[in-house]
Amino acid sequence: MVCKECGSYNAENLSVCKECGAKLRDDDTSSNSVEQATANEEGRPARDFVKPPAWPKSAFAGAPEKPAGSASASAPVPSGSFRPTIPPRAAATPTCPHCGKPVLSDAPFCAYCGQRVAGEAPAAVPVPVPTRPAAKPAAVQPSRPSYAATDFDDEDDDDYEADDEEDYRPAKASKRPGKLARHQEDDFDEYDEDDEEYDDEYDDEMPAKRGKGTTILFWGLIALLLALIVVFGLYIARKNFDGDVGKMFSSIGTIFNKGNSDDLNAADPSSTTDPNSQMYTATITESTDAATNEVWYDIDIVAPTGSAIRVVTDATLTQDTVKVPANDRIVLHIPRDVFMPNAPVDSETVTLQPNIQAISPDGQTMQVAVPAITVTVPVLSMTVTEPMGGTVNATFDNSPIAIIGQVNNYDGEIAVYVNDEQVYVDSTGMFTASYTPKQVAAVQTLPTALPEATTDPSVTPDPAASTSPDATTEDVTATEEPLVDETAATDTLPTGSTETITIEARKNNCVTARTVITVEPYVMQTMSFTIDNDLKSLSSDSGSVTITGTCTPGAVITGKSASPDVTFGEATVSDTGTFSMLVTIAKVGGFDISLEGKLQGYYDGTANAIVERPPTVSSSSFKKAAADIAKNMDKIKSGATTSGDFVVTGRITEIISTDPYTIFRVQISEGVEVIVYNRSAKSTINSSDLKEKKQVAGTLKGLYTDGVTPVLWGWFIWNK
Repeated sequence: MVCKECGSYNAENLSVCKECGAKLRDDDTSSNSVEQATANEEGRPARDFVKPPAWPKSAFAGAPEKPAGSASASAPVPSGSFRPTIPPRAAATPTCPHCGKPVLSDAPFCAYCGQRVAGEAPAAVPVPVPTRPAAKPAAVQPSRPSYAATDFDDEDDDDYEADDEEDYRPAKASKRPGKLARHQEDDFDEYDEDDEEYDDEYDDEMPAKRGKGTTILFWGLIALLLALIVVFGLYIARKNFDGDVGKMFSSIGTIFNKGNSDDLNAADPSSTTDPNSQMYTATITESTDAATNEVWYDIDIVAPTGSAIRVVTDATLTQDTVKVPANDRIVLHIPRDVFMPNAPVDSETVTLQPNIQAISPDGQTMQVAVPAITVTVPVLSMTVTEPMGGTVNATFDNSPIAIIGQVNNYDGEIAVYVNDEQVYVDSTGMFTASYTPKQVAAVQTLPTALPEATTDPSVTPDPAASTSPDATTEDVTATEEPLVDETAATDTLPTGSTETITIEARKNNCVTARTVITVEPYVMQTMSFTIDNDLKSLSSDSGSVTITGTCTPGAVITGKSASPDVTFGEATVSDTGTFSMLVTIAKVGGFDISLEGKLQGYYDGTANAIVERPPTVSSSSFKKAAADIAKNMDKIKSGATTSGDFVVTGRITEIISTDPYTIFRVQISEGVEVIVYNRSAKSTINSSDLKEKKQVAGTLKGLYTDGVTPVLWGWFIWNK
């Protein structure tokens, strides 16, 4: 509703303008409304046009009337449009001291809270407000008479004002056209809100859209159903169509397309009863003789009358041919054994295919279609007690392998074969036999011979040996390692292919009992061979040394040495493998010996050691009798001199080894050296003796590994 005084927009329920306080309705308007309501109550339609409002002359009762032409009359008004005259605002807008709302400058009461504001409103700071170009400056409003608060509003007005006070806040004159447009937009917004409420109600009635989980569950159930259909189809095909899926679908298609008829029980029009189609066919019925418990077959054969029916079999028959007497049919009563294979079988289930021929009266031979028969045959069993297990090892000389066993439930018709050779079976089912391996053990050359240990550093020197003085003492306890190595080797190895022994219990029309034994070729064994002597027991000034040790029981032990001054006695080997052998040393010196053990089926075992016979004379006597090695160097290197006692004088340049002997190098002169084994009972050599000049008296042992340097078994050592 537009105020007729100031042109402000007000709510329809307001009776006075909230901007200027002027009444918005006249008394005749109220009476018209009452008359219209009365007419409506009487049932008559209200067809009267709304009367034009009686615009008030002043803002409130008792206010002086505005002089004519005080409104802006110079601004042109377009025809057909309403544009109220809006007076310019005062320089400052007073506010209510109680609620802070704007009030008219001449209003005694607040239009919002109803409190008296005359003379109590605080002075406001003047705010310049631009005026519209077309409006004339408004004259100062004369003071208006006071009026009561009830003349402005009623109870409903308070409620609406509280809700709409922000929408109807006073605006500047220049903003009123925009405010009018905003009110129009608000009207459209109300229609939009109604539409949205209607859409929400419509949406509530629509079913909710399924979620993603529901879709996955739906397709999962479809996949499960298809999988069940496939599994069930495969089960039907395997059970009724031998696993042939194509045959199953073909059968289903035949059911639905048989004769292009909807009747599944209708006969196949392609099948006709033709007597000639059943000719030369047969059916079989099994029966058992209650007296003998023998199985018989009744074979119903369809063949032309007068035809000769012949049973083809390996069994002996009293009559194998019979004629069809009449009605193109004959039934033969034949025992089952006639069609059995009459030979040992390998499966408990046997399929029999009777071979029956029909010779027609005109001489044609026709094969009778007889269905196959499936029978179950007995299974034989036996127990092999020797050899035990599924593998047996051949002996070194391929001696025969004993075979002993028992046939279970022996009935006198069961035969036992060893590698297809029948063996004897007694009345209890016991059988004995033997098998001789045919593979002879072969030998092959080893790629490299196994090393032989020795206590002679001239043969296997130890360049990394320690030169510590603590390791150069001459005293050796009985707990020292023996001067031997337990290696045993030859240059051959046996080879041979694997053989099998097949033992079978056979009977016609029975499952064969079979045992297969693998014969492994003989594998050469390694002989156990050790010498238990320590250093002291290998040395004797009397010249007799007893060698003791252990070896494989039954071995034969022999000894040998490169020196003719060493001889060996006969070795004695006990049942536990311990042995002893006497060694005699004829002259002073150190000598290499080698013991060898032999046993059939074993590699030869060898062990090396050094035995010695020290001198019994004094050191001065030995030195006086010894020759100068420097003067005999050429003969020793050439091999002309291989033994004898010598004296060497020179500087120690190197300690080669300290275990079990101290071995050092003595330089006689430039380019002339001697290797010395220290066997002195009094003197020791260690690292402190390097570069020292020594004199050594000993026995020539031979040449060093380089083949040119003499080796001296030193008995006495002096400082020079």
